[in-house]
Amino acid sequence: MPKVTEKYKEEKRMEIVRSAMQCFGQKGYEATTIDDIVRTSKVSKGAIYNYFSSKEEIYLQILHHQSVQFFKEVEEAFASRHSAKEKLAYLFERFEKESLTEERRTLMRLYTEFWLYSARQDALKKLMQERYDQFTSFVTSIIDEGKRSGEFKEACQSERVAQLFWALRDGNVLHFSLIGEEKGYKQMTRFMEQWFTTYIYK
Repeated sequence: MPKVTEKYKEEKRMEIVRSAMQCFGQKGYEATTIDDIVRTSKVSKGAIYNYFSSKEEIYLQILHHQSVQFFKEVEEAFASRHSAKEKLAYLFERFEKESLTEERRTLMRLYTEFWLYSARQDALKKLMQERYDQFTSFVTSIIDEGKRSGEFKEACQSERVAQLFWALRDGNVLHFSLIGEEKGYKQMTRFMEQWFTTYIYK
């Protein structure tokens, strides 16, 4: 029997994830079943359960992949941006350049649906809170850096600013994803940057 390589396993996992995303996009997270993913992926149910224990684990893999990709790209960008102002400006620039493609709009709708679903599941709620804390801590560290360097106002509360940053960011993407207006999304992103810089910059 041929040896199953790690590369093959990862490719198969991603094949299942892509099929699940297609199903989630068509039916929503809660309405999608493992049988739907089986039909779309043409991978047997037994094989799917070899890679994932549940539908929840498949979606968490999607979130994990997104997080890893985001932090990898940001780390690379920050290598040439040494001040806190430059780092914060990069985030706004990155967000403004993003297009509200159908895939991104689907991802945002799913993310919101899964957040609501996880609120009723203690284990999932804990995982989602940990992910939120990771992203909040990331922005908090930038604000703290700016306060230490004298770029940002000492009086601004770093963690609260970071929480507001993501609340506005997520709300902006969700709102304009639902109404499908990319121009408004970009305008609001620019306004967010102006508001933040007015509030925290010295």
